[in-house]
Order: sequence, then C-alpha cells, then structure tokens
Amino acid sequence: MSLSFKKTKTIGMSILAIILLPSVNFASVESDVQALQLQTTKLNNQVQYLINQQANATNQNFSQTLDDLRGKIEVNSYKVSQLNDVVSTKLAAFEKELESLKAEVNKPSPKELKLQQDNAAFDKANKALLAKNYKDAEGLFKQYLKDYYNGEHYSESLYLLGQIYLINGDINDAYTQFKTIVTRYPKSIKIADATYALALLELSKGNMKTAKTYLQRVVDKYPHADVADKAKAQLTKLK
Repeated sequence: MSLSFKKTKTIGMSILAIILLPSVNFASVESDVQALQLQTTKLNNQVQYLINQQANATNQNFSQTLDDLRGKIEVNSYKVSQLNDVVSTKLAAFEKELESLKAEVNKPSPKELKLQQDNAAFDKANKALLAKNYKDAEGLFKQYLKDYYNGEHYSESLYLLGQIYLINGDINDAYTQFKTIVTRYPKSIKIADATYALALLELSKGNMKTAKTYLQRVVDKYPHADVADKAKAQLTKLK
C-alpha cells in the first residue's frame, strides 16, 4: 500500500518537472502517467474496501478478486516505474541540451573575445615588467603593440615600453614612445606622465625652452595629475 503512494508521489513530481519544462515534448508521457495515477488510485480504493469488508465476506471469490486487484496494482506499479525511467531519460537529455545552450549563450562575441585577448596580452607584459624581467617585458609590449594596434591598452603600453627604454639607457627610443602619446593620444591615461617625461628628456638635452613648454602644459592641462606638482617644482627651479 505505502509503495503505491510513494510511486504516486514520484509521478506527481515528474509531472511538475514536465510542466516546468514546456520545451520538452512530454505530452504523451504526462497523459499516460495521469491515466495510470487515476487507475492506481481506484484500484487502491477497491483493495481497501475489500479488506474492510473481509471480516463479513462469505463470497468464495473474495480472495481471487483481491488477488486480481493486487495483481493489477503491481502491473500499474511496473508501468509507473517504466514511465519514471522515460521521464528521467528525457530530463537528462533536456539538462544536457540546456547546458549546451548555456555554453552557447555565455560564449563571448568576437568583440568580447578580442578584448579578453587584449587584456591578457597586456597583463602578461605588465607582469614581466613588475617582476623586473625587462628583456621579456620589452618583447611582450612590442608584440602587444603589433597585435593590438589602438587596442584597449595601446597608449599605456607605449608609455611602459618608453620606461623600459629609459631603464636600458635607450633615450631616443624612449623619447619616441612618449612623443607618440603626446601627439597622437591626447586622451590617454598616460598623457600627463608622457608629457612630463618629455620635459625631463628635453632638460637632459639642455633644451630649456621646450622643457618649460611641456612642464607648463602639464600644470595647465592636467592640474590633477600625479605629476602636476612635480612639474610645478621643476618650473620653479627653472625660473
């Protein structure tokens, strides 16, 4: 008896899953489950009634009738089990399809993928610089500038490559990187730093007038930049 009710509960949950997953074609299975559920309930009621009447029953067919009903219940229970297997198989197939769909939905667009690759290439170069592996960093930044022309970190990479050149004593190459930022990327996050770097390089060459021009530009155009106070200090010294 309790086995039948447990099976009925399982079927109920299966039907709920079917309702919640309308994209899966469970219509025929649902219909069969509902029919078997109703039939099993009726048979259970009949068995219960016969058991309740057994004490007063004198009909010689009572035992046979009871056995027949129990047999039908067993058959129904088997069918319910089979239908549960069908539902489980369909649900497994649906879950697999759903996971595939999720993977497709979460797949980055070509633009997003390029941005991810851009960020990864820059991060790799920057990590080498932070680790003071200047040779590796130089090669990686050069490769970034080649692969991601005008990319997300292009002007910043120009600046950091310029810093590496300074460390290596390649003054002219460093100057070229900073000058490129100042002339071509006025909205770069490194514009103030690059302008200040040009001023210092001009000072090192003895070009005071040009150096003052760059320093004044930092003070006037980028007053909130980290290097603004340094530029003011340099201007004071040059007066």
